[in-house]
Amino acid sequence: MNDLAFVRRAVVLLASKGVDTWVFGGWGEELRGLIKPREHADVDLLYPAEDWDIVDNLLLDWIEAKRFPWKRAFVLEGVTVELFLVQYDARGWYTQLERRRHNWPANVFSGTGPTPVASTAALAGYRHSYRVDAAA
Repeated sequence: MNDLAFVRRAVVLLASKGVDTWVFGGWGEELRGLIKPREHADVDLLYPAEDWDIVDNLLLDWIEAKRFPWKRAFVLEGVTVELFLVQYDARGWYTQLERRRHNWPANVFSGTGPTPVASTAALAGYRHSYRVDAAA
């Protein structure tokens, strides 16, 4: 069941394997109060790292069709968990998507606690850029 307890289990599982993540996407928006509570099909997590080396060595139920330079996905308890790689360079935090670079705000990882959530600015900025891309 994709509920808050599941989101926490996914985050804790990854952290126990050395992969720190921040909740993003619909769950992040809900936890930050940007959308009303609703059912979620998956869990999106931001992963700050230089590359996928640590993640790619994990024994998880990987979804090969969702393996891209910017994303990895696996199934946990019947729910898809997607990881988005967030890298850092002289211009700041970014994700190199297929057609464009998405620049994250400096405070993208300001959320702390047992279930860290991406910042409100990061969530709103990504949602806006996603809508702009979809309209293009």
